[in-house]
Amino acid sequence: MGNLGWAEIAVILVVALVVLGPEKLPGAARQIGNVVRQLRRISTGFQQELQNALDEPIEAEARRRGQLAVEESKKGSELVDEPPPTSQ
Repeated sequence: MGNLGWAEIAVILVVALVVLGPEKLPGAARQIGNVVRQLRRISTGFQQELQNALDEPIEAEARRRGQLAVEESKKGSELVDEPPPTSQ
């Protein structure tokens, strides 16, 4: 749980028990758990979208370089197939 130690967590639980009371504490804990779960889901989705956005230019560049390599190899084979110019 981040930088919280067991002593800090115990203090937070005691304060929550005093403020909310024993009847409302389980419902509040459930709501906090739901909020944390939603935040993690949103964070994971955001990280995946950001990673996909960063990967797209890299993949496009790799495809472009692959196409250039194919074009260069075609040009190279064309040059090899041509007879050398004769000077007469």
